[in-house]
Amino acid sequence: MSISVLKAEQKRQKIVRAAESLFLNNGFGDTSMDQISAEAGVTKQTVYRYFPSKKDLFSAVMTHIQATETQPHQFNDSSIEDELIGFGRYLLDFHLQDRSLGLYRLMITEGQREDLFETFKNTGPKTVLQPLVEFLQAHYSLEDPMFIAQMLANMILAPRNQILMSAGSTMKKPAQKEHVEKITKLFLKILEA
Repeated sequence: MSISVLKAEQKRQKIVRAAESLFLNNGFGDTSMDQISAEAGVTKQTVYRYFPSKKDLFSAVMTHIQATETQPHQFNDSSIEDELIGFGRYLLDFHLQDRSLGLYRLMITEGQREDLFETFKNTGPKTVLQPLVEFLQAHYSLEDPMFIAQMLANMILAPRNQILMSAGSTMKKPAQKEHVEKITKLFLKILEA
């Protein structure tokens, strides 16, 4: 990698980190491109060179959070139950990280913005759930595998809302594991009925 390419990538990452901090602390609507450029220590034109719109920058922030918080679950040849538990533990752990919770809070307060919601949905849930959809399709004949994957994800992520509503509340790893195992067993009973 050439020095100029490396410097460009470092500048891009600096802008993404600045935007992440401002979005999570101030919200999407209350963060301007001027503020992002000032926080990143670059000109506004530089921000626009890398990101044509604030929505594009928000998408980059989401991708950055996904890439840096945890390793995604890789489906392999274990039992269906073990694979779903592995995916569920990854999903819950990722969504209970501070940055992920901050992003979810932002969507709760500003998700009514259609452009923001579409960006969130296409960058986040669709991308994260696609491997689960493919796994379910490989093992079951389902009319709407994305819907089924979303329902499993919603059940797994139920504790997130309780954590958001009670300040300082967390869910320790053993409790996460137990929750995911119970949900997976229930899900498989429903799926195989």
